[in-house]
Amino acid sequence: MIRVFVADDHTIVREGLKRVLDETVDMSVCGEATSAPEVLERLAEARSDVVVLDVNMPGSHGTSLVKQVLACRAPPRVVIFTMYPEDGHAVAFLRAGASAFISKRHSSLELVEAIRRVHSGRRYISPALADFLFEHQIDLRKTLAELLSDREVEVVRALAEGKRAVDIAAESGVTPSTINTFVHRIKTKLGVRTVVEVVQSARDAGLVG
Repeated sequence: MIRVFVADDHTIVREGLKRVLDETVDMSVCGEATSAPEVLERLAEARSDVVVLDVNMPGSHGTSLVKQVLACRAPPRVVIFTMYPEDGHAVAFLRAGASAFISKRHSSLELVEAIRRVHSGRRYISPALADFLFEHQIDLRKTLAELLSDREVEVVRALAEGKRAVDIAAESGVTPSTINTFVHRIKTKLGVRTVVEVVQSARDAGLVG
């Protein structure tokens, strides 16, 4: 039996998930939470195999909750279940350690399949996310240093120093639009949306101090 912990601050969604999972022959709901603090507090007692996690709950900030869950003793596998589309945003959560990223626009059958897959120790990549990864040539097996080109690493380090695109362009002898293109490409590869998140990801990977 796969023990599933459900974390979502919307009552209708949470109750619907619980009903679907309890009606699935090889799954049972072992706990629930409506906020990030509750997740961390209740997971310790739930002894769950998989946590289905919404990333837009109160107290949740980006990928930090995923990392905190995985830092727990005997951590469960993490399935992100969110309104976000399966695009670059998914990349950041998968790199943070999540085993699957599922949009709420998909059917409950796909979620059940994802839970079974990650419980067996594998990742679940939806067809939509697989298409995105292929289109942008993103390999989740690569480290951040391997994923970025030497030029992109230079841009990231300059951003970490607080330099603007116009400053980086002047030092590099290119136009600001060229640097902006680099920044956009870096964001896509890392699955983040802001320069602050780019720099934080680089720090987490040890690329910058």
